Amino acid sequence: MAYEAYNGLLTGGWLTFVLVLFAILSVAAILWFILYVEMSQRKNWKMVIGIVVICALLTAFEIQLILLKTNIVF
Repeated sequence: MAYEAYNGLLTGGWLTFVLVLFAILSVAAILWFILYVEMSQRKNWKMVIGIVVICALLTAFEIQLILLKTNIVF
């Protein structure tokens, strides 16, 4: 039996699909956060902190996918 290196779960078209999906989601989340902070009359700090955390996680995951796409794996 020949040895074959593991390439990972997200390769080829799936990696591109997930990258585009999370790029759209992160831009939408940041835009939603800006509009929520500017327009909301009943904003509380728990909700704002939650939205900031979600935006940061989406953006961080997108950066990881970009690095994975360019073959820079940490």
